[in-house]
Amino acid sequence: MLTKRAVIAAKLEGTEGTAETLAAADADVLVFEPSFSPTITMNERTETHDSLSPFAQVAGSRMATIAFSVNLRGSGAAGTAPKIGKLLKACRLGETIVASTSVTYAPISVSIPSLTMALYRDGVKKQIRGARGNVTYSGKAGEPGILNFSFQGVYDGVSDVSLLTGTGIETTNLPVLLSAAFTIASFAAKISSISIDMGNKLAMRADINKAEGYFSCMITGGSPKGNFDPEEELVSAHDWYGKFKAGTSGALTFQHNGGAGNICTISAPVVQYTGVAESSRDDIAALGVDFALARSAAAGNDEISVAFT
Repeated sequence: MLTKRAVIAAKLEGTEGTAETLAAADADVLVFEPSFSPTITMNERTETHDSLSPFAQVAGSRMATIAFSVNLRGSGAAGTAPKIGKLLKACRLGETIVASTSVTYAPISVSIPSLTMALYRDGVKKQIRGARGNVTYSGKAGEPGILNFSFQGVYDGVSDVSLLTGTGIETTNLPVLLSAAFTIASFAAKISSISIDMGNKLAMRADINKAEGYFSCMITGGSPKGNFDPEEELVSAHDWYGKFKAGTSGALTFQHNGGAGNICTISAPVVQYTGVAESSRDDIAALGVDFALARSAAAGNDEISVAFT
């Protein structure tokens, strides 16, 4: 079996925790480094006996994690959702479509959909259902953006199944991180990389009525955060330490510009520095800046937006 002969298929569930039938059209996102990690509770038997030899353990509740990475890209048509949209939805990012104009993903706190998902690897299918997850973004100067997904769900079987040949896969070019128009608190810092973590907290819903012991996975909270590496500046230009000390917030924005239908703008209205450390980049004084994202409006659900135009 070859590790590179693998696809991920995913489909939003009509009924939470009830497995959908996966088909070629559901394997429409190209991924790399996919993995499947089962977690099965093994119950030890601790009865006393005249022998000190252990009894065989008893298998119990069953869940699993499917993780993988994808390149950030748009659909190529403004107002048409990208294929990664279903994955973002199951990571607490609701979808708003403006016809022929934009598709925007922003946090939601209710009605977060679940996924049936499977890793097909060269003849073996490994599936989970009732899955929700977390996503992190990483971008480096001159490179495509990367989204790293990790989904937890109910263990739904491992079986011999032919590898799917995905259909409907996007062919848009990968927009690299150049001409990004990056600003933080209206300051155009010179950075080489940035990462953002949605920080979703995942919890499995125990259910003794299910053969696997779980109903689905829930997102019970979030603590979005990130990091970037600006060149150090004079205090008069941008007071990194002063803003950190005071808890001052500012808006962050940047984009991957791959042309109409493939422009991805990532914005956060309230960013606070949570750590500032000295660094060096090719003998240029730099900083490692950690930050947290917070709500802007009283109602929340606006700490980040990912817009495709």
